[in-house]
Amino acid sequence: MSYKALTRYTGNGTQTTYTIDFTYRSTADVVVKINGVLQTITTHYSFPSTSTISFVTAPVATSAIVIRRSTNQSARLVDYTAGSVLKESDLDTDSIQAFNMSQEAIDIAEDGIAISDSTNQFDATSLIVKNVADPTSAQDAATKNYIENTWLTPTDKATITTVNSNLTSINAVNNNSTNINTVATNITDIQNAEENATLAQNYALKVDGSVESGKYSSKAWAVGGTGVTTTAGSGAAQEWATNTTSQVNQNEYSAKEYAVGTQAGQSEGSAKQWAIGGSNFSTSTVVAGGLYSAKYYAEQAAASKTEFSNVYHGVASTDPTQDPDGSALEAGDLYFNSSSSALKYYDGSTWTAIEATDTSGFASNGFSIAMSIAL
Repeated sequence: MSYKALTRYTGNGTQTTYTIDFTYRSTADVVVKINGVLQTITTHYSFPSTSTISFVTAPVATSAIVIRRSTNQSARLVDYTAGSVLKESDLDTDSIQAFNMSQEAIDIAEDGIAISDSTNQFDATSLIVKNVADPTSAQDAATKNYIENTWLTPTDKATITTVNSNLTSINAVNNNSTNINTVATNITDIQNAEENATLAQNYALKVDGSVESGKYSSKAWAVGGTGVTTTAGSGAAQEWATNTTSQVNQNEYSAKEYAVGTQAGQSEGSAKQWAIGGSNFSTSTVVAGGLYSAKYYAEQAAASKTEFSNVYHGVASTDPTQDPDGSALEAGDLYFNSSSSALKYYDGSTWTAIEATDTSGFASNGFSIAMSIAL
């Protein structure tokens, strides 16, 4: 705004000298205020020149400084009398007083809230309107005090505070309005995606029943769940792998049961039973179908070998007088006499040679023959 007899400044806390942008007749016509408080010449400021004033102390930052010309309006500076001589100086003084007062009046008028030529609306030119009364009628202007302390409830204030604290996020939402509108347009697909995500999660983890009719989750098939562990012909992977307390389904058992189990209903025997013995892994107990374990037959073979070693005495140059284990000779004992190259048997009292047509090489083959006889 362009003033005729008025200059406004904002203090910064350091500047003391300010320019006067208008003419004046006398320093007495210059009025200086800081934040609306009238300042006194000499005490608060001085005139270093006709176009400047200098404050004794720099006005504080943001303070409102007003330098205004205020011509005397209570009395005329020139009083004409009849028959007096008209002097130029008197005419100038008289016209300057009138001219200055008109300028000052224009400044005061322009300082008011006027109707804008561009909008036909009152325009405060972005300045704050001070000392406004609270409204009483529907169309009265509302003051800050009325809004904050009468119109807004405590809940409203709390909501506004929350909105203000989230202003950054709100602005971010506003900046992403295009994407948000896209989401809104695709809300059906998004909701379907959410439903499909839930379905996928159920197919992965649900163990308290079927996900869909007759269909169960991966976890239920893996470790068990309602409908898998409780339905004939089913069974979870964990049960097929480790269950040794019952059948997994009506006729079949788990891999562990077939490997090391002892369930009575498992009539074919487990791998461990076939290895070491039936029932509770007793070597002397039948595994299945009248057959025993590999351990049982191994022990029997070992016993047969021990028994035969007490029947066949091996090779000797003279007749043995006792069994290899130190026990008494028994009828049927055998040995090969290296002196006579003859296989002999004990008849209960004496050793008698077993005659053969050809005894060459018998010494080396005697053991094989004896084994054949024994087995």
